[in-house]
Amino acid sequence: MESNVRPFLTALFAALLINAAHAEVRYISDVLYVPLRSGQGTQFRIINKGLRSGTKLTVLEEDPGGEWTRVETERGIQGWIRNQYLLAEPTATLKLRAAQQTASQLQNRTQTLEQQLAQLQQQNQQLAARLDDSEKQGQTLNNELAEIKTISAGAIDLNSRHQTLMEEHQLLQTEIDVLKAENERLGDKSLQTWFIYGAGAVGLGVVIALVVPAVRPRRRYSDWR
Repeated sequence: MESNVRPFLTALFAALLINAAHAEVRYISDVLYVPLRSGQGTQFRIINKGLRSGTKLTVLEEDPGGEWTRVETERGIQGWIRNQYLLAEPTATLKLRAAQQTASQLQNRTQTLEQQLAQLQQQNQQLAARLDDSEKQGQTLNNELAEIKTISAGAIDLNSRHQTLMEEHQLLQTEIDVLKAENERLGDKSLQTWFIYGAGAVGLGVVIALVVPAVRPRRRYSDWR
């Protein structure tokens, strides 16, 4: 008998624990509605019976007995309220609400910062890619500059060689001009020499023409007879 009851009790206890674990939990609200009276006492007329807990009030006058305080609402309604309902700081509900609001703002701010961080990371990647491209372009420009320097050095050497050749050409041209002048001078001198020789030959011919008849022996008249 006990062996049959024990499993039943165990199952019942487990079911109760499961139900207790899944039971819905609720809390009593801490919201209060405090009456605002026309005087210092419960016998006075209620001016406003709906002042909710956490309502902001301005203190106008305090009862010397320390039990009542005359206050004014944000809408300008004045009256007396028990000091037991007044707090020097906001209620826990207001603090919680403010904390929740602050947390929500912080969460939104965190999301905004995360978005900005993602954008900055993307921009950083883009800048890194651009930097890499710039470095490659810089390397290419350095190579081109080195090649240009090499070409420039060759061009400078060619220019120097060209200047040397121009100077040599100028010297050769001067020598050629000198040789031409000397050749012209020698040609003129040779012409004059041949002219003198020719004139001498002509003069010699004239002399011979005059001398030869005079030297030829004359014939005797007796031979003709």
